[in-house]
Amino acid sequence: ARTLAAVRATTTQQRLGADIVRLLDLVWPVLREQGVRTGHNVVVYYGAESGAMTIDAGVEALADFTEHGEVRRVCTPPGEVATTAHYGEYSDLARAYAALEQWCADNGRRPAGVNWEVYGDWNDDPAKRRTDVYFLLKPTAG
Repeated sequence: ARTLAAVRATTTQQRLGADIVRLLDLVWPVLREQGVRTGHNVVVYYGAESGAMTIDAGVEALADFTEHGEVRRVCTPPGEVATTAHYGEYSDLARAYAALEQWCADNGRRPAGVNWEVYGDWNDDPAKRRTDVYFLLKPTAG
């Protein structure tokens, strides 16, 4: 599990990109003000209903921080995951999701309904832009 300083929101696919930026713009000043050592931006997705999805958009907090306003401590869920690395535009992430869904189908595994994206360091060259995508997996029947 990764500890994040994050803000929760409900959004839609159409507003997702703008909402992620808006939420991260709430998190970063809090961490900077507190001098917290940070890692990458992370967005956790908690499923969708009627076209809306709940997300936590945040930043890996590599040291303790004080929650402030909407910014709170969140952890990515612990457990077994399927993961892949995507290189390229964020708008092409559907290919990474399709690959994970195919892996689950091929290996008799089922996603648990929570997934997250860890965004690597920014690069102006989209081919060098890395996003790691994680699917939390349901436990296997033992």
